[in-house]
Amino acid sequence: MVKKGEELSVDILSLNSEGKGISKTDEGFVVFSEKTLPGDRAIVRILRKKPNYAEAVLQKIEIPSVYRTDPPCLHFGVCGGCKIQNYDYGQQLKFKRNVVKDAFERIGKFEGIKIPDTVSSERTFYYRNKMEFSFSDDEWMTEVNSGIEKGNFALGLHVPKFHSKILRIDRCFLQSELSNGILNFTGNFFKSRNIPVYSTRTNSGFLRFLIIRQSFNTEDLMVNLITYDYDERLMQEYTSSLISEFQSVTTVINSVSEKKAQVATGEKEIVLYGSGYITEILKRGIKNFSFRISPQSFFQTNTLQAEKLFNIVTEFADFGNEDNVLDLYCGTGSISLFISDLVNTVTGAELIQDSVIDAVRNAELNRADNCRFICTDIRDFLLNKSENDNYDKLILDPPRAGLHPEICRILSETKFTKMLYVSCNPHTQARDLQIICSRDNYKIDRIQPVDMFPHTYHVENVVSLSVK
Repeated sequence: MVKKGEELSVDILSLNSEGKGISKTDEGFVVFSEKTLPGDRAIVRILRKKPNYAEAVLQKIEIPSVYRTDPPCLHFGVCGGCKIQNYDYGQQLKFKRNVVKDAFERIGKFEGIKIPDTVSSERTFYYRNKMEFSFSDDEWMTEVNSGIEKGNFALGLHVPKFHSKILRIDRCFLQSELSNGILNFTGNFFKSRNIPVYSTRTNSGFLRFLIIRQSFNTEDLMVNLITYDYDERLMQEYTSSLISEFQSVTTVINSVSEKKAQVATGEKEIVLYGSGYITEILKRGIKNFSFRISPQSFFQTNTLQAEKLFNIVTEFADFGNEDNVLDLYCGTGSISLFISDLVNTVTGAELIQDSVIDAVRNAELNRADNCRFICTDIRDFLLNKSENDNYDKLILDPPRAGLHPEICRILSETKFTKMLYVSCNPHTQARDLQIICSRDNYKIDRIQPVDMFPHTYHVENVVSLSVK
């Protein structure tokens, strides 16, 4: 039996849903190890031993997997993103399909479910339309920046398990080279002026976050600097220098947050340049849908894959012009508006007031007179039986945590002709669908995994249910 601190030579068989390598000892005991890939033979050291499994850390790759690739990012393995960037992309797609399959068989207890290949992403790098970078006075030093003296200023991404520590990033492969230019310019601008970073320890300082939002189907680009307070002279100097250096920037915003919690939102927003928002377009055939995205709006972070995702929803639902559709957790109304011209009416329900305001604006922008959006608690809305009787089809796109069990129970008693469940977490999705299907009112028709986030272990999944 394995012991803590023991070193083992193991063959990596597969990956778990968090991208950790899975191996087994001769006795069949399961070992999970970071930074290993299927096909590797590796020396690992046991860190923690549980009754049914052990967690290990990689010591050495003895024989590398044929599916290993050279990651282009210098920060691979240190920052919190792109954890499987060194894994062949075709194998990544198979891995994500298996994550969905495992969730529905093991957690949902569904049998005989056919799961097709994961829909691939045309772009495996530079695919994000939004990046959030953090300022910190606690820089994480690595071999990449070992020749640089550690200071009290860093702008970059979080180091896993060390929330206050920031890895200074010069080049990230997730957004664009233009985004990298803005990132480096911003860091150099404030560092050269000795502008202090906000610290939760002292509840003082100025700089907190840098958020860059970039449209794919328009030429809009937003720079949103989140600070502890407002310095008009400094912000005007930064804005003037920024737009002089990067003419592609269409709006600059200074969001101010005096909250101690390190959350990248502001209580107030000062528009320093441009309109204060950007516009993105999603396409369905020859039809274009426009979306106004303000600093705190939610929008799918991979525009091109969002188009594929929404087209899959449209295909699975088989919408008709007599359908009245209910879109729960509608956010800023992206799916509602995407299908609006195919149906009779759409009602979007969402708890977050700012999202509902954006959804209403987006409906006006697209002249979607058959869409209405309401701010409401989803459970309370579903308990209003008179409301629910008016709809033929249902769309669900909840947060990663999934649905509350009470909401699942309520849905299990409904009889929509079609129910579409979109999720970025197949595990909570499978759990919820087990409850929704428990009263035998619904059956699963189709499932489709979509790769929204290449080089990460995350996968989006669409499930179509029909009433029995």
